[in-house]
Amino acid sequence: MRSLFQLPIELPNGKFVPLESVAIWSSNQGFEALRHFNGKLSVDVTADVDPAVNNTTEIVSDLRASTLPSLSSRYGIQYSLEGRSASQRETFDDMKIGAMIALLLMYLVLAWVFSSYGWPILVMLTIPLGLTGAVLGHWIMDMNMTVLSMFGFFGLSGIVVNDSIILVIFYHQIHGKGIPVYKALEEAACQRLRAVLLTSLTTIAGLTPLLFETSRQAQFLIPMAVSIAFGLAFATVLILLVIPAMLAIYEDVRLWLSNTPSSTIAET
Repeated sequence: MRSLFQLPIELPNGKFVPLESVAIWSSNQGFEALRHFNGKLSVDVTADVDPAVNNTTEIVSDLRASTLPSLSSRYGIQYSLEGRSASQRETFDDMKIGAMIALLLMYLVLAWVFSSYGWPILVMLTIPLGLTGAVLGHWIMDMNMTVLSMFGFFGLSGIVVNDSIILVIFYHQIHGKGIPVYKALEEAACQRLRAVLLTSLTTIAGLTPLLFETSRQAQFLIPMAVSIAFGLAFATVLILLVIPAMLAIYEDVRLWLSNTPSSTIAET
């Protein structure tokens, strides 16, 4: 650097003087590297988030809502959220397709088992009940929804459908023997209560230790456990109440559509 200061500069009169006597300058750190994205000059901005102060989802939402559009309109720059945000976008897009395929396959299997197109819809209506419980569980535990929470939704959907099948199949069997609808529903709810509770409680009991695990390795799995445990607990209670009510409505509508005489409907 010193040799640069002493660099000889020729003056108009032919004399030579050091550079530092005819020029004043300052120095600062420049770009270590020029990065390009899709053939365009780019600047990467990264940051670490303190979970005690804020979370990634809220920060990204705020950037998309105000900060980034303001910078784009003021300076004419283009922006994109890459890294983990891009991975999450791709994962959610894949999950949407996977969810539709899973629901379709689930419906086809149930339609084949029940040999009916209406019964599978009743059974699958329990899925929203479980998802509601999973969302409430995240709120109770003061946790943010993550990708693993979504994976927990998939597992939860299969479990709550299994609980519904236990109840619906037993009702279908005893109603097929000539027992009236409401008596068959009452009998199915009472007889299958233990089976439904055991299916749910054993799963919840197995996941409970993970909910209160404090190790760093377990923190990634806790959102999935919250989705399954809370969603299953919430859905189990409603399955025993909502499914019989929905079955009763379904039978009444089916009898009405089949133009069954009113005396027969009253009897059933």
